[in-house]
Amino acid sequence: MNGKKSFLLLLTVLLLLPAIMHAQTLFSYGGNAVSRQEFLEAFQKNNPDKKADRQELEEYLELYIRYRLKIQWAYQAQLDTLPSLEMEWERFRNQVAGQYVTDDSTVQALIEEALIRSTTERLISHIYVAAGDDSTAAAAKINEAKTALNRGVPFEKVALQFSEDPAVQQNKGLIGWISVFTLPYELENLAYSTPVNGVSPVYRSAAAFHIFNIRDSRSSTGKTSIAQLFLEVPEGGEESIRKKADSLYQVLQSGGDFEKLVYQFSNDNASYQNGGELLPFQAGTYDPAFEAVVSKLDKPGSISAPYRSNQGYHIIKLLSRQLAPESLKEEFKEEIRNRVLASDRYQKANKAAYLKAVKLTGLKILPVKGTRNASTPIASMGRRILTEGEFQLYLQEQSEIREPGEKQPSEGMERENFIRQQVMQEYLHNLEMYRPEFAAQLKDFREGTLIFEAMQQQIWDKAATDEKGMREYFNQHADRYKWKESFRGMLFTCSDQATATNVFNQLKSQPQNWNTIINRFRNTVLADSGRYEYDQLPFRLDAAKLAAGGVTDPQQIEESEQFGFVYCIEKLPANLPRDFENALGYVLNDYQLKLEEDWIQELKKTYPVKINKSVLNSFNR
Repeated sequence: MNGKKSFLLLLTVLLLLPAIMHAQTLFSYGGNAVSRQEFLEAFQKNNPDKKADRQELEEYLELYIRYRLKIQWAYQAQLDTLPSLEMEWERFRNQVAGQYVTDDSTVQALIEEALIRSTTERLISHIYVAAGDDSTAAAAKINEAKTALNRGVPFEKVALQFSEDPAVQQNKGLIGWISVFTLPYELENLAYSTPVNGVSPVYRSAAAFHIFNIRDSRSSTGKTSIAQLFLEVPEGGEESIRKKADSLYQVLQSGGDFEKLVYQFSNDNASYQNGGELLPFQAGTYDPAFEAVVSKLDKPGSISAPYRSNQGYHIIKLLSRQLAPESLKEEFKEEIRNRVLASDRYQKANKAAYLKAVKLTGLKILPVKGTRNASTPIASMGRRILTEGEFQLYLQEQSEIREPGEKQPSEGMERENFIRQQVMQEYLHNLEMYRPEFAAQLKDFREGTLIFEAMQQQIWDKAATDEKGMREYFNQHADRYKWKESFRGMLFTCSDQATATNVFNQLKSQPQNWNTIINRFRNTVLADSGRYEYDQLPFRLDAAKLAAGGVTDPQQIEESEQFGFVYCIEKLPANLPRDFENALGYVLNDYQLKLEEDWIQELKKTYPVKINKSVLNSFNR
């Protein structure tokens, strides 16, 4: 072999070495092989922040061998056919599959976009032309408006001439300040993509044509909380309601109780019972003129003069202004995430997921030649062929659920909807095949429930019912079960500090009468008697200060509003032997460990384990 060929052979071996090592069997058990790569992936999953050394890998290897042996036993015992487990797996599958109906990367991009937009608000004017039944005429009208704007005609003048907004004569096209989430997502995009002092391109939504003029921009004003006293104006009652509003305003200016007046006079049925308080709102929630009145209130408690809206007279009280929180705060990020998921922009994530499903399922629309019949193939995806007959059945089902008088979509639209539905069904029903990470989630959950059921049958139930075996184990290992330093007495748990102080003051001079005293606090104090090791108590106790016949000072129970203290009848030294009843909890735990160890040794005999030492030694490299 010449030098060149030797070099190429060596190079090939070196390039293939990582793949060969990954494919090598690390250990086998009863005819099943576990590769080096599978073991390392399992280690990293359970130790994500660790860079493994040889000792840690060897320790984990024994744990992983035990894990695989238990799984093998579970399948051999056909635990995977238990109806209870099958139902649990199906519930988990349905729960997790929902996460794959939307595209995570798109959702994250939408959240980041909303976080950026949440920092600014925009002042907008608007020209609106309804598409109606004659969209051609509407398009011509909006294009004429755009041409006028391009010639330099002022936006207000063009809005007055062309906009079909019913309020245009009053607002001259002004929408007011808007912020993230206050407009439909498609129009929000138009508002934030158009530069300040600029005019947007013509945009067509489902119902209308739009042109925006971005008049100004400012930092977010956050959320505002207000209360209102609202007086509705009945027909012919303008003057009397105006006078009533002025009179109530004068009462408030003289120190009148806003909440009482609201309860007595306000016509806002949704808020009068809670002092007129409305939900906190951000810019763009209400009419611009209404928000302008609110913006002039300079401090909490300020009250506006009566403001006349189309609905009636409003007297507004400022409760608070909450500036926009920093976008980096986790609680604010979570709020934005929830609002994204609840908003119309979520459709964008659904669309991205659908396009991903189209790609993964390999959707192909098949050309149809000649006359269609029920068996004519119209599309293929995954392992399925869709036929014309299936589509016709879908049409029939849609016609049966359609409301009377509801407009029927075109056949082309119905075909699109049918294929979309079938793609998502194929994708979700075979998600394990299309999304390996989903299959891995299901596998982990499935194996986890199998091991739990195996342990229940082989260890926990056996130990709990084998009192004879536990007593024998206790007698063989009685020297393990000894008391730490402890006391015999009463433990009192009180609902709060005031109650604890009250009970303590009554008990400290006559603790032997605790039963009579406690009866006066039946619903707020719990008394338990027994023998207690100091580290069993739910609060910290200084053993050196505890004396027989004494009562300790009340201490707050950790992570609770409750307080506790003890009455010591007798102090007991460490290392006194426990009897079986007092050692039962410890014995049960140790006996379970013994049963598990015995079971593992039986499994190793049933499914002999062989470790490939050369592969194990490769972990040194």
